[in-house]
Amino acid sequence: MSTVAKTAANPAKPAGKRIRRTAEEARRLILDAAEKRLAQQGPEGLRLQDIARDIGISHPAILHHFESREGLVRALIARANTQLRDTMLTALAGGHTKADASDHIGHVFEALSDRGTARLLSWLLLTGRATENSSAHNIMGEIVEALQARRTEYAAEKARPAPDEEDTLFMAMLTANAAFGEAIVGRQLAEAVGLDADGIKRFRNWFAKLLNEHWDGGN
Repeated sequence: MSTVAKTAANPAKPAGKRIRRTAEEARRLILDAAEKRLAQQGPEGLRLQDIARDIGISHPAILHHFESREGLVRALIARANTQLRDTMLTALAGGHTKADASDHIGHVFEALSDRGTARLLSWLLLTGRATENSSAHNIMGEIVEALQARRTEYAAEKARPAPDEEDTLFMAMLTANAAFGEAIVGRQLAEAVGLDADGIKRFRNWFAKLLNEHWDGGN
């Protein structure tokens, strides 16, 4: 069979249509894929080649948007911090009362534990890769300030003295420490005592109830 005949019998497959995305869309897709791998595999799962394959782009495309693996890691942490801040501040500014503490606790555990952010931060600290992140400090400060304002409003509604600001700070620190602890060893501890995923949810609800009770008694 001639070359012409072969070509006619087996026409070349048309090239796949290239998907055009804005830089913002591309960054979001890459961060979503990286976050999924982080949650499932921990920091070791953040391999650029695998992330690129997950969303059907090239490895250099990730480098184009984030420059390096370290750049991608920084972007993941920044996004997690921003999402946590925005969610918490929106909830606290929306007139939510202490009865919604379980929702607030859920947001914190989701951002730090479920998405793997706390494991990533711990890995950075333990391997000496972490540097001081002023934005993270500012975000924590904003959350504590908003939480203190909401507690003060609640105390005024009940004709009680305003809570001590350090007490509010300690509540926020306790919550963050609990989320970090769960992210690192919590699942193993839960399995050791026979708790399944529903058991972990019950622990979070119990923890929220504990903070609710302190909200009343901590003034």
